[in-house]
Amino acid sequence: MVTISIFMVTLSNERHDTSIRVSRWLDDAIDNYISDRKIKVEFPSKRNFVDNAVMAFLEKKGVKINGGRL
Repeated sequence: MVTISIFMVTLSNERHDTSIRVSRWLDDAIDNYISDRKIKVEFPSKRNFVDNAVMAFLEKKGVKINGGRL
């Protein structure tokens, strides 16, 4: 028996993500919303949905967003 494993490694200096805590009820509401197939095409993940929602909120408040990074 031969087992071949391939690992994808992301170097920590290439990603600048930040983790935040979201209330469980809000997390569940997002899950329910993006579980619809039509919505899933536009927002393939919770992270994508939250990023878009926060960017839209900040733009509405007049914050200039430069290249996806603040």
